[in-house]
Amino acid sequence: MRSATVFFVAILACAGCTAAAPQPASQSAPTAPAAAVTVIDPVAGSAEASGSPSSSATATSEPTNPATLAPTSRATAAPPATVAPQPSTPRPATATPTSQPATATPQATVQTQTPAPSQRYTTLPPGAALPSEAQCLSQIVRNTWEPRPENTTANQNNAWTNGFRLRASYIGTIFPAYELRVTGNFTGTTDQIIRWAACKWGFDEEDVRAQAVAESTWRQSHLGDCGLTTQPETNGCASVGLMQIKGANIPATHPGTWPAALTSTAFNLDYTLAVRRLCYEGKETWMRKFNPTYAAGDVWGCIGRWFSGNWRDAAAETYIAQVKATLNARPWLSASF
Repeated sequence: MRSATVFFVAILACAGCTAAAPQPASQSAPTAPAAAVTVIDPVAGSAEASGSPSSSATATSEPTNPATLAPTSRATAAPPATVAPQPSTPRPATATPTSQPATATPQATVQTQTPAPSQRYTTLPPGAALPSEAQCLSQIVRNTWEPRPENTTANQNNAWTNGFRLRASYIGTIFPAYELRVTGNFTGTTDQIIRWAACKWGFDEEDVRAQAVAESTWRQSHLGDCGLTTQPETNGCASVGLMQIKGANIPATHPGTWPAALTSTAFNLDYTLAVRRLCYEGKETWMRKFNPTYAAGDVWGCIGRWFSGNWRDAAAETYIAQVKATLNARPWLSASF
């Protein structure tokens, strides 16, 4: 059984970045609309906008024969101690949006459905239709609650409209339709981005919140798995961002994700949950070589696989227990989070 070696390295936010001050502990989350957001449908090329539109970037050509990549294990930072929630501090408010933009044509290989407004996003079973980006955008209630104002620059970096395209990725070697679906095509607060990605890939938003605490305590600047040969910007640390994508190492465990995995919070979550959906749909059949019990429909097994790189091994089980403990504590409800 393999275990994961864990390192933490924190990097300081850039000197030129500015961020809004966090909300006082005693206040409930405001519900005023935040900044305008534009979503460019990556397939149809049309804009889905809330507020002022922005221009889309030109896509680069896709490689014809990406090399098949042998999945490798991803050690990540051990989760910090969780903080018991204070009942007096409310969750960010949710309300039915006043308007819904027209949805763009989904990709032919991925079914879509529209989630009910203001619902808590829960896990859709294997084979279920997945909502489109535009449909999820219409469900995200805008408010100013931001427990991590230092994420502002990365939160406002729409990887898709800034021209980044995922190419020759691990996802593409298994299910190319999912590679095309990973865009990072969203901006908002940290929690809004978590909800958007959970909606898009059909997962319980609370599970995603808990895993993001375990990985980085919701800090997009967080670096882990250090002491390796990496991109110069990470000073030897291979795993980056909110969900600790191991894409800065050379060669990368998750090729094609640099630099968007570090510079865009939306891309970081989008890619991570696409890998989880691959696993959850039973498409990562290579794991049966190591554990024949791998099968579709085990969401916690797939959460553990993200950490250990394998199916239900000792490192995965330890990580699963840590994320479940974080989920039970829900530290994001605490005024001190």
